[in-house]
Amino acid sequence: MTSVHANTAYRIPSVLRDLVLVDMLEITGSTVAAAQLLNLSQPSVSRRYRRLAAELGLQPNRRDKPGRRFCDADWMRLLRQGVNRHRLDCGVLRLGGPVAAEKWIGRSVWAEWIPLPAVSLAHANELLLHELLDGVVFDGEQGPLPSNSGLIQLPSADGASLWLHCRPDPLVLALAQRCVPLSIP
Repeated sequence: MTSVHANTAYRIPSVLRDLVLVDMLEITGSTVAAAQLLNLSQPSVSRRYRRLAAELGLQPNRRDKPGRRFCDADWMRLLRQGVNRHRLDCGVLRLGGPVAAEKWIGRSVWAEWIPLPAVSLAHANELLLHELLDGVVFDGEQGPLPSNSGLIQLPSADGASLWLHCRPDPLVLALAQRCVPLSIP
């Protein structure tokens, strides 16, 4: 296992990039937003997804809930678990939340930060359930906080009340408990 506080940011292995592309499409719901997150052009994301969909027989349904819009297959969930395990073994959590929370988490080497549009924040529990995210940052404006053991209060210098809601995976919770309090200014 790589050190949790590595000196370099996590880089997705090339063999896993197209699988992560599907995750970014699921999280954001659009090829434009996924392209921004992956530092690719929108046509490149569309072309790569169409190729992957043809090769693997993916059936997109954009009207479905996040986690099932671009591929709703049991084997894809298993592949996602493998990709996630690789990232977690490298000590990196995939976290999402409102754009404003990026200043607290976005530049941490232990976090792969995904700014979530309001529509994705509304489906935060689905994103956690389908293991598209390891945790979601909430502030007081997003309504009541989920009640479970994966809730961590985030310290902040300006007194903002932020919370990290993690999916109930022991490795995710251990990384969050170890990394979050140490790295947020």
